[in-house]
Amino acid sequence: MCQLSVVIITHNEAKGIAASIESVQKALSHIADAQIILVDSCSTDDTVAIARRYPVTVIELDPDYFLSPAAGRYIGFQHSCGNYVYFMDGDMQLHEDWFTQAVPYLQQHPQLAGIAGQCREQVFNEAGVLVTQRADRFAHENKKASVPSLGGSVLYRRKVLEQTGAFNPYLANEEELELGLRIQTAGYTLERLDIPMNTHDTLYYSNENPSGLTWRGIRRDWQMQRYLALGRILRLLWSHDKCRLFLQRYNKCLFFVLIYILGSLLLVASLLTQQMLWFTAWGATLLLLFAVRLLLKRHLYDTLLYFLDYALCAYGFIHGILLPSAKANTYQPNIKVYKTDDA
Repeated sequence: MCQLSVVIITHNEAKGIAASIESVQKALSHIADAQIILVDSCSTDDTVAIARRYPVTVIELDPDYFLSPAAGRYIGFQHSCGNYVYFMDGDMQLHEDWFTQAVPYLQQHPQLAGIAGQCREQVFNEAGVLVTQRADRFAHENKKASVPSLGGSVLYRRKVLEQTGAFNPYLANEEELELGLRIQTAGYTLERLDIPMNTHDTLYYSNENPSGLTWRGIRRDWQMQRYLALGRILRLLWSHDKCRLFLQRYNKCLFFVLIYILGSLLLVASLLTQQMLWFTAWGATLLLLFAVRLLLKRHLYDTLLYFLDYALCAYGFIHGILLPSAKANTYQPNIKVYKTDDA
């Protein structure tokens, strides 16, 4: 057992992985008993080759298994030894003073399962030009209020993750929220502090659509099974008393679920009775909602993407909740592990 482990998850992060690892090394410079683990989800660029130049443990996931950020965190946690485990993405750089403030705070508050801080966000376009930046992407008024989840960059207490089961490797979306709700059900809390934690470099997908939705983003979410994850999470949380928080977060999706279930029932009823009036009325109502959204946003393409996205969310809720839940301990891929001596 060591004091602190840092788990970095990556997929095609060759451009910034060196800066990410070096920022972690600097932040850990005052901690003698620490380790850095990088878990890569089958990158096709030089991410792994670059990472192996540093004194870190590099783990390559199995391409034949389900790949997700949660899977990377799950495997990284299994190979960690820290009493405290910090998770971050490969497109982040850690603030050098984060651990000097975060670790003592977590030690002093035993009911806290995990904490996070300010995340400075830098948004680039596809040409690599900085478009905009925010001092804290998670800014809110009461910094020390208990929150349901903390995102993908968090310092956790190991014993709580062991008690609650840590990340579910089979979830492709909202895995942090699902874990956070389980943590709170176990009687612990999560907190975001008003201190600098990291910098996150991200890609701006759309500079023309009001909602920020793009066809590429929707296609990516479909391919990564992020829509199905919504129903999977609902199935997992159904018996938990915190399930309502998840439902509140996706109340618009549930509204569309009801709309499409109602439409399906009315279609069946209309076919059986050979009276299409009710189904026609349902279709007209849906078109009215589309027209209202179009008038408000004055953007046809964005409105089309908006309805497509929520239609897929509705499908994901229905299909995902019907899928059997695989237990996390069945996720046992054939991984490749490279340690410093192997480099």
